[in-house]
Amino acid sequence: MLKRLSLYICLLILVLFCFSECTKNVTVIVPNAPTEITVEGHIEPGGLAYLYLSKNFSFFGNVAISSILQNSVIHNAIVTISDGTTTDTMRELIPSIGYYQSLSMKGQIGKTYSLRVQAIGQVATASTTILQPIPLDSAWFEVKKGKDSLGLIYAKLTSPLPAGRCYRWMTQRVGKDTTYIPPFFSAFNDQFFAGQTIEFSYQRGTFPGSKAADDTNAEAGYFKKGETVSVKFCTIDPTAYLFYKTYYTQLGSGGNPFASTSPILGNVQGGQGIWCGYGTSYKTVICK
Repeated sequence: MLKRLSLYICLLILVLFCFSECTKNVTVIVPNAPTEITVEGHIEPGGLAYLYLSKNFSFFGNVAISSILQNSVIHNAIVTISDGTTTDTMRELIPSIGYYQSLSMKGQIGKTYSLRVQAIGQVATASTTILQPIPLDSAWFEVKKGKDSLGLIYAKLTSPLPAGRCYRWMTQRVGKDTTYIPPFFSAFNDQFFAGQTIEFSYQRGTFPGSKAADDTNAEAGYFKKGETVSVKFCTIDPTAYLFYKTYYTQLGSGGNPFASTSPILGNVQGGQGIWCGYGTSYKTVICK
């Protein structure tokens, strides 16, 4: 037995020695990605069209977090939007974040809106349609078991036939949130439940990197008794759904180098990102 054990130890030492002799440093040169216009824009019924403009940056480049926003924002772009009859020029209203907004053109259900962005020597275009909203049947608050006053927003949805409709969910706590915030994987389609009524729930969404107390303590991801919550439920087209699906898949990898990589698929030609029409409906939930 001792001889066999000694033999195993000798073999292990030999294998380790061979591996140590065969290793060498490998330098992989990753080319920088070409600079492109990146768009995140939306239009909804009765609302002015808006978008954020920025430039992409190399994933493997030497980029200081503090300078990402400053260096990526696109200023002085020529941004036009057309509904096929009228054309409007968007204005850069908040330069610090590259926020552009139409001053006159408001969204209408059923209309198609074409976007054209001219900046950094490039032209990017996209088109989207505001679809007929499919509203939620109902929405309500339920305390999560063992959480006392904290819980989730639940909803019922009947998605009509034929299959192929896509949706996005966002919420805003009245008096607390400054805008509607989507949770993780906020977009879904009706591939498996078209023609049926389903019940589902969502946690409360948070802004990436938020340092707010209720985003970092035990209340993170939950709604709370006493809050009034507005649910914004959006009907979107399949292209927008595919964008959000691939976006959240990449976000969910958390920078894991062993995760499979795939592109974020948008509808912007000559650039990256999404130009999305929202067919919106709303529900107000009193958490009690």
